[in-house]
Amino acid sequence: MAFFDDSELSELKIERMIFHLVGPKNGLIKLEEVDPGEFESFFVDRIRSVNGGLPYAFSDASSTRERLGRIASNAGVFQEESEKLAEDFQAYHGGTAAEGAILLFVLKAKAMRSFALLKYDDETVIAYDLKDDGGGRKKVSLEALQKTFVQNKAALQKAALIKLTEKGGELTVLDRRNQQKVAQYFEAFLGARQTLSDAELTKKLVDVTRKVIGDNPDLVDGEVVRELTKRTYDAASGGGEIDSEDHRSFLETVIGHKLADDSVLLSKFNRSLTTERISGVPMTLVPDQVKGPKTLHFKTENGIEIRVPNEFRALIEKTEDGMIIIHDKLAVETDDPN
Repeated sequence: MAFFDDSELSELKIERMIFHLVGPKNGLIKLEEVDPGEFESFFVDRIRSVNGGLPYAFSDASSTRERLGRIASNAGVFQEESEKLAEDFQAYHGGTAAEGAILLFVLKAKAMRSFALLKYDDETVIAYDLKDDGGGRKKVSLEALQKTFVQNKAALQKAALIKLTEKGGELTVLDRRNQQKVAQYFEAFLGARQTLSDAELTKKLVDVTRKVIGDNPDLVDGEVVRELTKRTYDAASGGGEIDSEDHRSFLETVIGHKLADDSVLLSKFNRSLTTERISGVPMTLVPDQVKGPKTLHFKTENGIEIRVPNEFRALIEKTEDGMIIIHDKLAVETDDPN
């Protein structure tokens, strides 16, 4: 689900920030709290980029929840508790994990405070300086810089956005390596579990798609409306992964063509995803809870209604002039007083 709504995203500010270096090569290196200063917008943009993720809830034994709770109730322990969080992360960090930094932010949007935990992998970048060589050309010198925070989404490997509540907390968790399945060590570090299965997420996505198309038949081809149950079921049964920024691909599969960014149908679809709290939620399509078509229902211009079990749909022929033909032998014919 989208963790922050649009108004919260626009007002998002960093109240406090700290990071510590982690990884198997150099071990844990503790650092002091830092003021993001002129770079606040850079880090806020990185936090916004993980606004869509998998919904999680803390377990009762979560030490991360306890440490964040102490920070929330006593600002004086921010440095100490951040170091303990880094120690916990380092303990769960596998021996093959990349060197990097674990960042902790205290955030504020409107009157609400929340937290962000980000794992950044180290990136090596090449910086260059230009000097005049006196011959009309510029001379360049290169320098490799390590331990840098870059805009590349791939460098921001794992993230959790957290709101503490009396019952524990609300989290959205994103793993760039596999958006549909967060690494076990990161789940263990957070002490949290996913609240919705892929089957449940798939059903929600199918339900949203059916309702949006069913409520707006004028925005799609007639065939899409007639075969809506089958098309959505087939799209879900096809499997595959949907990342946090590509939910529209499912809708486009159902209707059979790409949609423009300013499509009215797409806009309605996105609003419905937000309402159902699955906007931006990555998922692997699993149709276990999705019902396929059971019966084809025909109604003629004269009001004659015909229902055909779905397994016999191949026996129905629709002609170019709008007639239907049932290719089956008559077994019984009776009249009915009702």
